[in-house]
Amino acid sequence: MDRAAGNGAQRHFGRALALVQVGGDHQLSAHILGSMSHLASYLGAPNEAISLARQGRTALRAGPANPALEARMFALEARGVAGKDPADPAECARLLLRAEQALEDTPAAPASTWVSHFDEGSLASETTRCLRQLGDLEQARQQAERIISLRPSHRTRSRAFGQLALASVLIAQREPDQAVGIAADVLNATQSLGSYLVISQLIQLQRQLEPYAGTVVVADFLDCLQDAVRDRLAFYQLTAEGEHPHEARERP
Repeated sequence: MDRAAGNGAQRHFGRALALVQVGGDHQLSAHILGSMSHLASYLGAPNEAISLARQGRTALRAGPANPALEARMFALEARGVAGKDPADPAECARLLLRAEQALEDTPAAPASTWVSHFDEGSLASETTRCLRQLGDLEQARQQAERIISLRPSHRTRSRAFGQLALASVLIAQREPDQAVGIAADVLNATQSLGSYLVISQLIQLQRQLEPYAGTVVVADFLDCLQDAVRDRLAFYQLTAEGEHPHEARERP
């Protein structure tokens, strides 16, 4: 996603937030603020990401408790902290621990039907991102492996996110051949999956692999990946016409 698209998505979320606040669904307000925090981190605005995550926690305090959503807010704040320059690893770890503790709590009331699920696998995804930003590749690898262990094969999209996270870490660890093996599994498993985020992460993986195109394994896979990305983008544009490509509910 480029900056122009990201800014457009933020405006989209801002309009949605204003409407939801009028309706009084505090959990959905927090969820949208969380999506805005996620996008701010993606666009390299860690202070904004931290502020939005904290606003999300404030919104939650105005309504029935939702421990899973609170955990997401802590995790998103941790991601913002990890993205600051300089980063604060201790504060990031503290926030991730708060997220883990929140997940252990029992909901006081049913969650809003409009709020997407956040569980141990989701937390592992956010933790992987934080550790990547902090440069702790070995721990990031372990968390990415944890995502995969928590996502059974029938949860194709969620499992793909974990596999692609692991492939990205392996490339950073200069193990592109292993990354290619995992990415090839993702291509096979997601052939019929119309997810813009999966396509976007495949494009990112393609860029990461390009410096290793001198090896036969990587070069052959890049040819296959390029064709797959082109075909999937064309299919997505045909099937998603009129829909916003960065919906708040489509996330790892």
